[in-house]
Order: sequence, then structure tokens, then C-alpha cells
Amino acid sequence: MKKTIERLNWDELLDLYGRISKALDACETRQAAAKARSMAAAISKGAGSGAKRVSYFNPANRAVSWNGRGRCPNWFKVAMAQGRTPEELASL
Repeated sequence: MKKTIERLNWDELLDLYGRISKALDACETRQAAAKARSMAAAISKGAGSGAKRVSYFNPANRAVSWNGRGRCPNWFKVAMAQGRTPEELASL
């Protein structure tokens, strides 16, 4: 005769609870790993797409540029104050 969950004693229920908890943790770990793999694949796929980063060039000296990351250089701030747009500085 099979035991139903209602017929288990305290110790058997605790053992079952422990086994279920371990199984749930393992399942959660597998799901998190799968999600991390899919995110990494999406990131690496996007990185190889050849998307170019915009560079902004100093109007006074085209050899000086800024890629838009980090602190904004003074020449960029001055150009903005003079009425230039970022698009103008990118196309110089």
C-alpha cells in the first residue's frame, strides 16, 4: 500500500521537506544559469554587430576627440555654450 502525504509521520514529513527544498534550490540554480547564458549570448551577439560608437571632435583641433564616456571635456562644454550641437561635433 502506498503512503499518501497525509499518512506520513513527523520525521518522514521533515525528510520530504528537506528533499523538496534541495530540489527547488537545484532547479533555481539551473534556471539562473540558463538565464545568465542567454544574457551572455545576447550581449556577445550585440557586441559583434559592428555598431560604431560616436566620437565628438574638438572644433579647434580635430585630432582631439571624446567618445561620450567619462567626464565631459572642457572643449565640449565650451562648444555647447557657443551654440554647437553634439551632432555637429560628431560630424566634424
